Amino acid sequence: MLKDKLLETIREYSLIDKGELVLIGVSGGADSTALLHLLDSLKEEFEINLHVAHLNHLLRKGDAELDARYVQGLAQNLKVPVSIESFDVQAYAGETGKGIEEAAREARYDFFARTAKKVGAKKIAVGHTADDNVETFLMRLLRGSGIKGLCGIPPKRGTVIRPMIKIWRKEIEDYVGGLKLVPRRDHTNYESKFMRNRVRMKLIPQLKIYNLNIKEIILQTILLLTEDAEYLDRKTEEAINAAFLSAKEDELVLDLSRVLKLDLPVQGHLIRKAIERVKGNLTELTYAHVHTILENMNNKERWESHLPGGATVYIQRDKIGFARVRPRPQLKKEYRYLMTVPGEIEIAEIGKKLRVSVVENISLEEINQNGKIGFIDYNTLAKQLVVRNRNEGDRFVPLGMRGSKKVQDLFIDEKVPLEERDLVPMVESGGKIVWVGGMRIDERVKVTPATTRAVKFELL
Repeated sequence: MLKDKLLETIREYSLIDKGELVLIGVSGGADSTALLHLLDSLKEEFEINLHVAHLNHLLRKGDAELDARYVQGLAQNLKVPVSIESFDVQAYAGETGKGIEEAAREARYDFFARTAKKVGAKKIAVGHTADDNVETFLMRLLRGSGIKGLCGIPPKRGTVIRPMIKIWRKEIEDYVGGLKLVPRRDHTNYESKFMRNRVRMKLIPQLKIYNLNIKEIILQTILLLTEDAEYLDRKTEEAINAAFLSAKEDELVLDLSRVLKLDLPVQGHLIRKAIERVKGNLTELTYAHVHTILENMNNKERWESHLPGGATVYIQRDKIGFARVRPRPQLKKEYRYLMTVPGEIEIAEIGKKLRVSVVENISLEEINQNGKIGFIDYNTLAKQLVVRNRNEGDRFVPLGMRGSKKVQDLFIDEKVPLEERDLVPMVESGGKIVWVGGMRIDERVKVTPATTRAVKFELL
């Protein structure tokens, strides 16, 4: 009996607590219509109250209006309060560059969340079925996904619950037919331009040629993968806690030596979970990104990788860090100033001044190379200096080193935030960088015991 299967899922995953107000997303289709009636039949047993929510996506013109009226009628017949809103999904998709399916989903769940908060609902029930789970598995498999993605649609995520996630669509249609109801049909569910529809109407029938029970087999696979994923999640959380060094709102730093001792599958899972923790999602993260990080974890030198969506992973000696990178501010324009020694210029583009003065009879004991000041041997400079933005590929020989180094690598070593790197001026003399503003002078122009006159650089 369908009600018994629903009860089994609710109890197995603790989807509903007694006395709760449950918001039900109802489109008017067979799935959500069945969900509404099934939960209504459980009101006394669970001592729950219901509230119906329906969003008109304005995609199907007159049909959408009829859907809204149908849902309103369902709610009135069951004496359940209802909230109905309209939202122009087509316009939203155009403004954001998202696909229609993604835009509609975002709009729908935003509406559900707002309505739940407004009416005081603790749970939001939606009508996903076992068929939806199988289709999602196949879609993610075709696009490429890790074990977490192949777990399909979870029975519960936050306040959103899916009590019918183990019930097949055929069972639901039979149930609704037994109630003498005629649900609304969305013709877009049959348009082949949507991937889910192609999977349902073309791919699954083809797979049934090889095995008539393919949907049941895939569902069993999803459940097994979910068990494995839950085990990996537990192991990964334990590993993160054991390797934890520090954390801020947008950064997580772990002990690299501890991470390297983990089994490879746990290492990969840890990387994904750490990125998700600082970034909030795993959008656009691919196997190639994770594989590259794994390959470089034995790197003895500083290493850094910028990931899609504004996240960075860096390795430094015995640490591995995961950070969310905020969008870097755009400079008003490229700049290039000429200046003589001594002199002073205002670099309006970065909101700072550069002062250059001559110091007579300098001694090594008097030099204080702090963050804002640099001393250079006067005789190593050209008559005119250039002050400019950094360029890709800029190199110099940092003080204390023999070989050259990329300015980009200096920024990484010094942990200069990505959004601040374009604010560091380069001072150039005779075609070579002699001072990375406020950070480091070039070894070739340093003050030596033979120096009698020095040039003092100050970034104000």
